[in-house]
Amino acid sequence: MSIEKSSPIHFRRRFFVWNILQIGSEKMLKLVVLSISVMLLSPPVINGILPEIRDSLGITQAQSELITTIPSIASLIVILLSSVIVKRVGMKKMIVAGLILVGIGGVLPVFANDFTVVLIGRTILGMGLGLYSPLAIDLINILFDEKERATLMGYRSAIEQLGQSMMSMAVGVLALLSWNLSFLVYAIALVLAIAFFALVPELDSPNGSGNDVALYAKSKMTPLVYPIILIAIIVVLNGAAIGIRFPALAAEIMGDGYNSSVFFFLKPMIGICAGFFFGRLHQALGRKLLYIGLACLGTASLLVGFSNGNFIVLAAGFLLSSLVPAWIFPFIFMMISKKTDGSARKFAMSLVLVALNATVFLMTPIVGLIERIVGSTALAAPYPVIGGLVFVALISVVLFGGKMVEKY
Repeated sequence: MSIEKSSPIHFRRRFFVWNILQIGSEKMLKLVVLSISVMLLSPPVINGILPEIRDSLGITQAQSELITTIPSIASLIVILLSSVIVKRVGMKKMIVAGLILVGIGGVLPVFANDFTVVLIGRTILGMGLGLYSPLAIDLINILFDEKERATLMGYRSAIEQLGQSMMSMAVGVLALLSWNLSFLVYAIALVLAIAFFALVPELDSPNGSGNDVALYAKSKMTPLVYPIILIAIIVVLNGAAIGIRFPALAAEIMGDGYNSSVFFFLKPMIGICAGFFFGRLHQALGRKLLYIGLACLGTASLLVGFSNGNFIVLAAGFLLSSLVPAWIFPFIFMMISKKTDGSARKFAMSLVLVALNATVFLMTPIVGLIERIVGSTALAAPYPVIGGLVFVALISVVLFGGKMVEKY
């Protein structure tokens, strides 16, 4: 028996089985790490049933819109504190806690027909997202080597879009039974919390130091992070502004009864495909991918701004704006990971997410300000200005951003 165990054939068999287990374990780790991004774009998935919620609860339109916006406000506050919290409790516990809060807060409206309870649930949901969203990105930098990061960053972006699309469809199906039951889609966060806790190793140890982590991180962070954040703000402003006015612009051209929902179905599908190809494009083009992305995004705004009653031009601008962010944001997060490390990297990721949430929240007044500057209230009036801002960012990166995009 002992001879059989020590034979070369038996050894090779054991070695083969061990390799299979290791490969399976690594793939499972990647799957779990990427899967937590499914929830990051989940707050708006219930937007399609807001009229039903409004009528059922007897609330105003402004109150129903608060159901959508309050998670962003809660996320902003928690993201600002995340650098301090993670230093004390550790990354793994913080991510698990965030997912649990998303699950509990998301599902809470299932059990009550009360506006206050719905708002409390949405606030808890936003807090959970704010707790772990910076770490969902940073995990890729921590657990995987540089060769895999570009591909996984692209996959992560695609999974965000896929999660939003699938959850939106599930909400629509569950709403046929009851609007309350639609909130059951958030229960997936609890499943993800269990999987993450069971399959992901400890990432760090909590530190009971009383230092001000945020100030420490800021003092150690390269100033080049701030122009990167500015680029991210311009990109998200462009995409959000086009998305929010596209239905009205389409209706102006096609008639008041025109339904543009098919384009909002195509939007995440395009983002998913773009995300899956990011790794290959990044490897082939390097820093040129950022230049191409910004040029396409600026062009998208100009197409919308100068569509002048041409629906094909308008639709082309909308679809082009759906494609590019899935290239630019993974690139931005990779640049941050190269320019910072440790607590500074976590703080930089938090700053980017705060800026993006704040831009989405303030997008309407920003667009209104642009309208006042150009002296026009036409729906398409702000887009040439926004497109111009994107091209200014592109020119600035090409001329002065050599250090920012070096080694790409």
